[in-house]
Amino acid sequence: MTHLRTPKLRALSAVALSTLMLPFAESLPSEGWSIGGAAWAQDGNGGNSGGGGGSDDGGGFGNGGDSDDRPRRLRRQVVRAAPPAPPPPIFAPDEVVVSDLSPEALVSLQAEGFDLISQESLASFGLTVTRLRVPPALGLEAGRERVRALPGGEDADFNHFYRAGQSAGGDCGHENCPALELVGWPSDRGAMCQVTVPVGVIDTGVNAEHEILTGAALEVVRLADVAGDPSQAVHGTAVASLLIGGADSRVPGMIPEAEVIAVDVFNRAGGDERADVPSLLRGLDLLRGRGVRVMNLSLAGPENGVLQVVLDAMSGPDGAVIVAAAGNAGPDAPPAWPAAHPGVLAVTAVDARGRVYRGAQRGDHLDLAAPGVGLLAATSIRGARGKTGTSFAVPFVTAAAAVIMSQNPEMTPEQVAEKLKENARDLGAEGEDEVFGAGLLDASSICIISGLPMD
Repeated sequence: MTHLRTPKLRALSAVALSTLMLPFAESLPSEGWSIGGAAWAQDGNGGNSGGGGGSDDGGGFGNGGDSDDRPRRLRRQVVRAAPPAPPPPIFAPDEVVVSDLSPEALVSLQAEGFDLISQESLASFGLTVTRLRVPPALGLEAGRERVRALPGGEDADFNHFYRAGQSAGGDCGHENCPALELVGWPSDRGAMCQVTVPVGVIDTGVNAEHEILTGAALEVVRLADVAGDPSQAVHGTAVASLLIGGADSRVPGMIPEAEVIAVDVFNRAGGDERADVPSLLRGLDLLRGRGVRVMNLSLAGPENGVLQVVLDAMSGPDGAVIVAAAGNAGPDAPPAWPAAHPGVLAVTAVDARGRVYRGAQRGDHLDLAAPGVGLLAATSIRGARGKTGTSFAVPFVTAAAAVIMSQNPEMTPEQVAEKLKENARDLGAEGEDEVFGAGLLDASSICIISGLPMD
């Protein structure tokens, strides 16, 4: 039974919006989230956080050649440890989001003290998203229930935050060769196996002027809240480089010829980089409206009603192959969204020995494993650095899905997912499991001409 299935499309009534946040800092905690806690997916910096715990055990794919990967010499003095930073919030403290709230219901809520923060239409979904501030005296949970009790408000929810994870941490001649060889990525895909469909990336900003991305068919669109501080181009640039880095650069991308539409939906709040649900939905709406059917979402957070409704709408034969990160909150954390949605391909990370990344979340929703420990990826301004986390495993599966979809654009997302999972190399317990899903991505046969795999 495949994980990517077509759920019945629920009525596009009021739905709560989740906020997406990109994990980016080493300081983020490693526990899971809970109400009142934080939602995060932390990817490790550098190439030395191999699966199974411990420090540098040779489990990475490359050292990245970056100073951040080198241990610092400790001074001979006693340093008082700083108190741990509080975990980032899991949702906006006083906001509720809902889709297709009736005008009469909105008037009633405003009369009761609810403030209208914003209201915007998502053309491709036929939805209007309303963002409300709950009266302080009412409280957030009671405010959500009040909205749910009104016509069109049944799917109201908190304005959740999601974070994408990054820990600062043959003829092939670059640092990512071992990772590509592990999944059997074809060294020469040939003219008949090029990506001809556009690929969407929803992430932080991307530095389109980076030397590793020189010549790439890259469009960057910023759709985050213009009133907030803009995101930094760290995480998004790293993800984009794994997909479309120049063939002669330090980080050759897997599909350098592909057209990529990178949508920046993130803002900064102090040291926290995140995207709220309206911004995330704007990104999905833009990609869907432009006919993009392969999407890379290297981010993770809690389950959310509004996000579920939109993902339901994107499932089915005419939907998109959406690939998302399993999350990096640890093996005891609950399943992360959007990866846990049944219409999304959930990807975990492994090291060079096929061992699962120690920070990866687990669950029976997982579909595939791909390299994500000690990869070399572009930095925000220039150069490259070692990266670790489930965020960086996602581009491997996205690239393979884009090749398959280019060969046969009539394939459904479910058929693409089945092809990828059927060819996966089993890891761990026999069959699909909660650690590796169907197993390690095997891209050795994705390029097919006349029924024969290409070398």
